[in-house]
Amino acid sequence: VHPFPNVDTDTHLKLQPGYQPPPGKTAKLKKSLYWLKQAPMVWHALIEAWMLKYGFKPIGQDRVTFLLNSGKSTILLSLYVDDGICATNDVKLYKQFLKDLAVEFELSYQGQCEWYLGVCIEQDLANKSMKLTQTQYIKDVFERFGMTGATPISTPMEPNTHLTVADCLSAFNSNKEFVSKYQRIIG
Repeated sequence: VHPFPNVDTDTHLKLQPGYQPPPGKTAKLKKSLYWLKQAPMVWHALIEAWMLKYGFKPIGQDRVTFLLNSGKSTILLSLYVDDGICATNDVKLYKQFLKDLAVEFELSYQGQCEWYLGVCIEQDLANKSMKLTQTQYIKDVFERFGMTGATPISTPMEPNTHLTVADCLSAFNSNKEFVSKYQRIIG
C-alpha cells in the first residue's frame, strides 16, 4: 500500500533559500509526504480508520494487527508501515477485501508470501501447515558484523557470574561504540 493521505494537522515547511513567501504567509502541506516525521502516524490513522469502517477490529495494544469476522470467514491482517500480510480461510472474501482496498489505496500484490520482515515463510497448503524461520536473517546479521566464523557455545557467560548495576553502568559509559554495535546486532 502506498500512502499519501491528506494531512489533518498543520504541517509547515521551511522553504529553500531564494524563495520568499509573501509577508505573513508560509508553505503548508495539503498532503503527507513519505519522508516526513508525521507520515507514519498520518498513514496509520488513515488506514486504521478505513479498516474499522470496513469491519475490522484491532487486536492488541499496538493496533497493527486487525481481525475481520464475517460468519465463518476470517481475515487476519498485520501492518508494518506500508507493508501488510494477510491470512484468511475464505479466498472469495479476501479477493473482495483487496478489491475494496484498491479503490481507496494504491496496492502492489506480491503473491503468496515467502518473506515478511526478515522472516521466511514456508507454506504447505496440502498439509495445512506453515513454517516460520529466521535462518537467513541470522546469517545476514552474522555476515554484516563479521561473525561468520564465530564458534557457538551453549553458555555465553561464565557460570555463576554475578553482575551489578554498577558493572553494567561502568561498561556502558566506558565503551559506547561497543554498546551501539551490540544494540544493532540484537535489533
